[in-house]
Amino acid sequence: MSETPPPDEPHTATDLLPRRLQRFATLFAAVTVGIALFGFLTGLREPARPDRPAPPPADHHAAPAAVNYSDLPTATIRPNAGWDRSLSQLKSDKPGLFDPVVRTDAMKLAALADRAKTRAYDGAPPTVPHPVDSQSAASCLACHGEGLKVGDRVASKMSHAVMTNCTQCHVEQSPVPAATTFVGVYRAGPGERASPGAPPTIPHHTWLRENCTSCHGLVTRPGTRTTHPWLTNCTQCHAPSAALDQVEFTGGRK
Repeated sequence: MSETPPPDEPHTATDLLPRRLQRFATLFAAVTVGIALFGFLTGLREPARPDRPAPPPADHHAAPAAVNYSDLPTATIRPNAGWDRSLSQLKSDKPGLFDPVVRTDAMKLAALADRAKTRAYDGAPPTVPHPVDSQSAASCLACHGEGLKVGDRVASKMSHAVMTNCTQCHVEQSPVPAATTFVGVYRAGPGERASPGAPPTIPHHTWLRENCTSCHGLVTRPGTRTTHPWLTNCTQCHAPSAALDQVEFTGGRK
């Protein structure tokens, strides 16, 4: 016959204490993990801001229809689609044809000094004092076809007939002047007069300067404006210089 094991002896309080502490430690760890998990999940959820109103429901019918890439330049979905880019809408302080002209020697010298800033020498084609983002003649004529003055900036009227390649002669001005020892011929000075009160001769050559209103018209520097802009045939009174505008006589031969 097998022997039956003796019954367990009753445990004392000293034996039961480690088991109770182990159970309490396990329960405490479970509660701690639960609180930490609850706090982590609560932190991930962004609370609603009372000062920020809820966005209105999206109106899908108000959204513009999609366009092709080829139609994007002319599409009306851009923020400035309704902006009028016409130069005629710019505010220009163009004087009237019969407004009195105030012109002093100091104003004339200031105008000539400002004119010389864009020329390597007197008679040279002026450089372009602004960035050139388009090399078409139409873009140049937008401001220089008839002349434009906005504020203190003056876009002089073209002094010669329209040519198709403006940047062939008028190059963009370099921000850093090139080091050179070249000295061009300065302007000859005012035109000579046959008698006091007589109209002065033209003190420069007229080749590519056929349009006198480019420098002496209404839209130009104040120091070089003419006092009689309503007269259109300038060479009727102001004769070209015999020394600067020499034309070889061919005697009718070709």
